[in-house]
This record gives sequence, structure tokens and C-alpha cells, in this order.
Amino acid sequence: MAVDMNREGKIGCAYYVVIDETLIIEEDVSMGGIETVATNVLQAQPTTIMVPNRAPQTLTEFLERDAQRLDDDDATDIRGLYILRHLASADFDYDAGKEALLGLYNDSSPGYGIPPGEGDEDAVHCIGSSKHRRLMRLEKAVNLNSHLSVGCAGAVLSDLERRRSAENLAPGAEAPVSFRVKSITMGSPSDVMLISADALLSLQILRTELHPNPQLQCLGGSENKVKESLSIAGLLQALAGTVQGKSKLRQMLFQPSIAIDVIEERQRSIAVFLRPENSDIVQSIRRQLKKVKNIKAVLHHVRGGVDRIRGQLSLRINDWRALLRFTMLTTQIREDIRSLVGGQDLNIYAKLQEDIDTQGILQAGEMIVNTIDFKLSQDTGRTEILPGTSERLGELKDDFTQVYQILADVKQEILTQIPKWAVQYVQECTTVPRLGFLIVVALNPESGEGAFNGTGLADDEWHQVVKDEQRAYYKNRTMVELDDMYGDLTEEIADEEIEVIVELAGAVSEHEDALIRALEVLGELDSLLALAFAAEKYNWAAPKMTSENIIDIEGGRHPLQELLVPSFIPNDCILRGGCASENGNEIDFVGVKDEPKEPSALVLTGPNNSGKSIYMKQVALIIYLAHIGSYVPVTRATIGVTDRIFTRVATRETAMDDESAFMTDLKQAAFSINFATRRSLILADEFGKGTTMEAGAAVFTAYLHHFLELDADRPRMLVSTHFHDVFNRGFLKPEEGVAYAHMEVRLNPEAEEREEHITYLYRLVHGRAEHSLGLMCAAINHIEDDVLKRAGDILGMLERDEDIEAVFASPSHEDIEAFKAAELVARRFLATDIPQGGRDTSSGVCSIRDILRGFLSHKEDGGDVGDVDSEG
Repeated sequence: MAVDMNREGKIGCAYYVVIDETLIIEEDVSMGGIETVATNVLQAQPTTIMVPNRAPQTLTEFLERDAQRLDDDDATDIRGLYILRHLASADFDYDAGKEALLGLYNDSSPGYGIPPGEGDEDAVHCIGSSKHRRLMRLEKAVNLNSHLSVGCAGAVLSDLERRRSAENLAPGAEAPVSFRVKSITMGSPSDVMLISADALLSLQILRTELHPNPQLQCLGGSENKVKESLSIAGLLQALAGTVQGKSKLRQMLFQPSIAIDVIEERQRSIAVFLRPENSDIVQSIRRQLKKVKNIKAVLHHVRGGVDRIRGQLSLRINDWRALLRFTMLTTQIREDIRSLVGGQDLNIYAKLQEDIDTQGILQAGEMIVNTIDFKLSQDTGRTEILPGTSERLGELKDDFTQVYQILADVKQEILTQIPKWAVQYVQECTTVPRLGFLIVVALNPESGEGAFNGTGLADDEWHQVVKDEQRAYYKNRTMVELDDMYGDLTEEIADEEIEVIVELAGAVSEHEDALIRALEVLGELDSLLALAFAAEKYNWAAPKMTSENIIDIEGGRHPLQELLVPSFIPNDCILRGGCASENGNEIDFVGVKDEPKEPSALVLTGPNNSGKSIYMKQVALIIYLAHIGSYVPVTRATIGVTDRIFTRVATRETAMDDESAFMTDLKQAAFSINFATRRSLILADEFGKGTTMEAGAAVFTAYLHHFLELDADRPRMLVSTHFHDVFNRGFLKPEEGVAYAHMEVRLNPEAEEREEHITYLYRLVHGRAEHSLGLMCAAINHIEDDVLKRAGDILGMLERDEDIEAVFASPSHEDIEAFKAAELVARRFLATDIPQGGRDTSSGVCSIRDILRGFLSHKEDGGDVGDVDSEG
């Protein structure tokens, strides 16, 4: 991944997906800032991030937080999500990036970039020239006005070229096929909901964690070893059976659609899959999908064919088995889906029937079946070729079989020629790759050499060729004659097998596009089946999508929280955003009977731990799930298209972050102010709590008032606060479009057990709560009584609007009595004569300690030292 940021906060980004061989170029985001960078990193999960040397310090500091640290004293502890590399600013040059992208469209070298200026001498302005045609093709795929992202794409392509050049190729070997760019995709399309990384994490849509084993976090693979904790992504991806299905679900989660037709098509697919008469066939398809392997890596090996350096096949028998099974499963699933009742009108049905090249896939499977001997391969553990596949290979194997029969006779002949005492040491005659035919002789345990080396044989000299720990291998005149007659059969057989496999790999590669397209279609089918299974398993219902700017939820539930509690209390929500028309004009409701009365903002108050945050998150999650085309946890819901979701919910602090919690909250709030539209949803949970009560209340009121003043362009808002002065002192005046609610609780201050003082009912009730019951919440959480008493006194003075400084400037009655007692003890101490040596035998006092104990425990009698009040 390459990331760039200019002084105004505009963000450019591009990254390469190895398994898909795809270059993804994001649109430039004006004023995107660190929030956009965090979202891109969370989405791509890169193993390497490149930034220019001129990048702002804020960008490099942010990326360094999660980067691997190889320069620390403990070199073995390299925990981190990615490697951060600083490149020359010239690597991010726009013109160089544009030329590199143009090179990808050079038909003479598909999949590889050509150096700028090579391969085409035509001027760009010459209409019809080769370069002009390539520029037109490039502009269809890439927004060339995203200057920063195009520069980032150039940096990525340069890095890919460096990686290809770093591969050690044998002389005469083919060009490398790794790190090729097969396709270019422009990210962040206009029909996708925008959501920040903070919102994705705060709402638990995504919540990845590093693998607990540090050695598996970043090493030993092309992907970071992370695990998905309790989250929407983890919930849904666990129901998918294929790698491609999980990947498609992740794509849906990162790119929720705002196109109603796309959303409704997914809902129709789920509805068909959930029909009772389709239950058996759906279960059968899901079982088959679980057997589908990710063949993209296998096809990568197919393109490689042979490891020319090691002289070995890069394909293993399991690769061929996976490919063959894929061809069989694809054709079977394609046939099975035809049995779905009501499925013929679905887009996924059309893709399975029309987009999958059944003939090409079956041809690939047939070639594998007619070439690979799977039964023999299972016994030998290597790829075996079926007899009759290659005439030359058949002849060589026949010769090899004949030779082994001859070798038995040759051994008997040799045994008749050598001394009788040496017969016991000659074990066999064999053939070894690259060494030819050899006589195997046991070693002499004393000398470590062959027990017999041909000594005493006339006209037949034995030469030792090689030796291992137990045997020595010799070549004599007979072995040389066999070498001349048959050659190195094992090597010739291996070479011929390689040629057969290479030929098969080439033939299968011709159907690569058909196989990958089939894999993508099966992945999409798997993702839809996962959504259907989630709807059935968790009792979700289909929401109604509308272009009207409204949220109307009945019986909404939190999709994650309800899994953790014995019973979950559902709640309703209704919000209506600004009513500006699509051309920006306000809709005139004068004279219309159904003029909208629903609020655009709902302000939540009430006790801590009563469920306010859960309620806010569940509304956002219901809207989010609806936009990926999923059913949602509701009784009924009408969801207006939502273009963006902003959150100020959770303040995540780390030791690496030198910003205060309040500063982090302010940045999240600023992000929503800059980018929110009337179709956006804003969640602000206790915004302003990180500073003084007065400043926090002021910032909260101003933040809310900013959006309310937008009138027809108001976004929909869910906010919570404990700043009751905002309402009591009239900072936020009652106005149309704002509603108040709280989560219902039942109080019982007289209960014996603290935990029974307050009972949370988790039911949304209209109206504002007058108190947050903070002290009662503290009591049931076992805060000490003296702390609670002190807090109660302070709270009472605040509510009575007393001058706290003046009250605490004079001591309380208890403090005065304590001061008197302390002064009396001090006077007794000063009036006491301490005997020399610390002991007074005449008075019977044994030590100073006894003296001190005496007047400390002595009750005030007003006699020995006088009255405290009478002395100055």
C-alpha cells in the first residue's frame, strides 16, 4: 500500500492485492485526514505501507504506531501490523504514476508495466495513436483527477517491479508471473456508504485482534495473522463456507451500497433461500460450497508450472485434486440451483447460468482426469501420470521396469565373479538419478569404507562413486555398459513427467479466466447464503428501503448484545432528516396534511449503564446491515438511504498516542461537521465529557446546535448527555425537530441490598430524565460509603447553587472538634516532663512510650494543662 497526504489534509491511496492480482486506486479525499488513512488501512490490511519522505509528520506518526519495530533493542520482538517504508518523493510523482499505469495497457506485455517512454513514440495528442487509445482505456478505469492516488499507484507499481526483479531466475527461464497486475479497480465508488475506521470499530462492525502468538502475527506469510473477535464481520463470516465468500462479505461490509436496486436484489435472494420448500436444496448447496477451495493460489502455481531452479514441480497432487474437485462442484452447484423455487428471477441465478463457462471448466477437469493418476499418487505421495498419457513416458517406464528385472540377473552374475567371503557384502544393483547404474556394498564398520571394492578381480576395476552412512556405491565395467545402453532413466522419466505437467498446466491456464469467474460467482452465492442463514438463525427481518429521508424502526435489537444476555428488550426509533429536495431546494409542506413531524435529533438522558449507548449503536447497526442488503434484527423497519455514518462513541487511547481523550473526541466531531449531509447519521455519545463541566456543556450544545440550524439539510442524529444544565439553564431551547428520551429505570432506595436500589428496564421512554443517578450507580458498584457521603454533600451544594469554595474555606463542625482534640493532645505533650534516659523509676513510669500512650488515651479532664479555649 502507498499513502500520500498534502498540507490541506487531502488523502491519496493505492494498494495491490496479491491473491487477486488487482491494483486498487482510491479516490482522493479532500480534508480526509487521518480518519481516511485509518479506514484504508483497516480495509486493505497491508503487509507493507509506503509513504513519501515529504509526508506530514502527523501521517508518519500515525502509521508508526502499528508498524513493526525492527530497530529496538529486543530484535526478536517485532510485533506490528505492517512494515513502514519511507520512499523518495519522486516515487509518488503524478506524471510518473500516470506513465506506469499506461504501461499496463501495453498489449505486447500484458500484466507488466513498461518503463515510461518506451514502446510507444506516438505523441499523446495524436488522436488514434497507440498511446491515445491506451489513455482512453485508462481513463475508463481510473479517475486521473485523483492526483495523489495516481502518484501512489506509481509507487506501488515501482515496488512490484522491484520485487519481480529481485527474483532469481535461471538462465533462459520465462519472465516471472508473480506480482503481475491483472486488473485495475477504482475504489470508493459513488454508490457506496462512507464510514470511517472509528465508526467501524466503535460499532463493532470490525474488531480484529492480533494473534496471541507473536510469532504468527506478521511472519511466515503474506497476510497478517489476525483473528476476528465479537463483531458483525466475525458473526457473518463464520457462516460462509468458502474463502471467496468470506472475502465477498468483507467487501460488502466495507462498501455498503446506497443503491436501492442492489440492496433489494440481495434481499430478494435471501427471501428465496429462506423459503421452506428450498430448505433441502439450500442446505445441499452450502455443504458443497464448504468443499470449494480457494483455487487462485493453485492457478498461480499452474502459471508457474515448474520450479526451474530446483528442477521440481511447483504443483502438488493436492493442487490438482483441488482443481478437479472445483470443476465438479461448480457444475453440480450450477445444476442444483436450478431447482430453487422462485430463483430463476435472481441475478445470482443468471450469473451462475450465464457467466460460468461450463464447457471450459469441464474441459479443464477432463484434462486433469485424463492426465493425473490420483490413486497411485495417493500411494506414492507425488504426482503420478496416467499410463498412455505420453508415448515417450510410457516407453521410458517400460525400459525402467525391464532394467530392474535385468539388475537382478546382473547382481547374480557379479556374485559369481567375486570371492565367496565378499558375497555377503554386495547388497544390490540399482540406478540413482544423475549417477546411473551402481553396485551397492555394505560398509566395513572399522574402516568406514566399502567392505569389498573389487580387489582381486581381473579386468574389472571398481570405482567408488559415492558413500552414505551405511553403504558405498561402486561402478564397474558392467554398470558403465548399462549406462551406455539405457542412459539415466530416472532423470529422463522425471524430465518427461515435467513436460507432461507443464503441458497440462498450459492447457488448464487457457481456462483460467473461466475458473476465476466461476470462483467469484460461487463466492457471491456463498455470501448471500451466509446472510440468509444469519437471518434465519438470529430471527432477522427484511427492512423496507426508501429514498425518503427517514428511519422508522419497530422492535429493534442489537445484533451482538442480544447474543450475550438471556433476554433483550427491543426498542423503537423514528428520525427524519432534512427535507431538501435532490436539487438542494427545501420541500414545501404548506397545505400538505402529512407534513413530517418526526424529529431529526433524539437526545438521550438518564442513568449510566441504562442502555443508552447500546440503543444508539443498535440503530446504527440496523441501518448499516440494511445497506449491505442483509436482513436486520427488527420487527419492522423502513430505512431511508443513508450516505454516511459518523460516530463519537468510543474514545480509544493507546500508549503510542500523545493526544488527550478530549482532543480525540474533538477530531471525530470535526470530521462529522465537515462531511455530514442531510442523509447522514450522526451518533454522539456523551460528547464533551473530557473537559470541565462548563466547557463540555458549551461544546456539546454548540455541536448539536450547528446541525439543528441546517434546517432542510439537517442530518439524523442520536446524542446522549449527562449535562443537565444544558436544559435547566436554557442553553438548548425546546424546538421543533428535537425529541428527548431516556432509558427507563425503577428506583428502590430503601432496599437492603445496594444492587436492588436501581433496576434497569432497558426500555426507551419519551421525555427527559432529570437526573443521571450517578451516586446510586456508584453505590451499586461498591464505592466506599465515605466517598459516597462526600460526593452527596458536594452534589447537594451544586444543586442548591451554593458557593463551594466558600463552603470548603471554613471548617465543618466535625473538623473543629477534631482540631480541638489535636490541640489538647499537643498541649499535654508540651507540659509533660520527660525523664533523663527515658525512664523514671521513682514514679513507676517505665518508658517514654508509656508516657505518650497515657496522655493519648487520657480523656479530657480540663485540669492538668488548662482549657484549650481559654488560651490564646
